[in-house]
Parts: sequence; C-alpha cells; structure tokens
Amino acid sequence: MSLPTRLPRRMCMGCGQRAPQHELIRIGNAPDGRIHVVSGRRRAGRTGYLHHQRACWDGFAMRKGFVRSLGRPLDKTARGALLESLLRAEHSAMVIH
Repeated sequence: MSLPTRLPRRMCMGCGQRAPQHELIRIGNAPDGRIHVVSGRRRAGRTGYLHHQRACWDGFAMRKGFVRSLGRPLDKTARGALLESLLRAEHSAMVIH
C-alpha cells in the first residue's frame, strides 16, 4: 500500500490564496527584464504563480512595487504587458475550442 503523496502548493500573486502548483500559471523573469508565462517546471530562477482567473490577473496588475516571489519591483507597465499577454492567450484558446 502506497502512502498518499503531497502535492506542492503555491500562493497566487493576485489573490494570495494557496492552490496546488499544477492548477496555477507560472510566471518568470525573462533575461531582457520582462515577465512572461513559463512553460514547463524545470526552468531555473525566481518565479511566481497566478490562478487561471481574470480577477487574479487584474489584482496582480493593479498592485505596485516589489514582487517578493520574482525578487524585484515591477511597474504597472510590466504588469499590464503580462495581463495583455494572458488575455491574448485566453482569447486564442477560446477561439481554438
């Protein structure tokens, strides 16, 4: 009989709620200073997580200042650019289905 495994849990940068890691979108720092969605789980560096919900994306975009999980401050322009890319990805996923 195998023991139940614990799923890694991460905190959403938008709402602050914890959720299983596989249910969240992973966000990371790009070498050029932007932030972007990270695909895969093996990327090195500081990353943060967001739920797949517009309310969490908006909450993250409205905040200002230092983002602890990413290890740096982000201005509203960088947050807005991430929000736009998430919305584009959501729209294109809706069109495909």
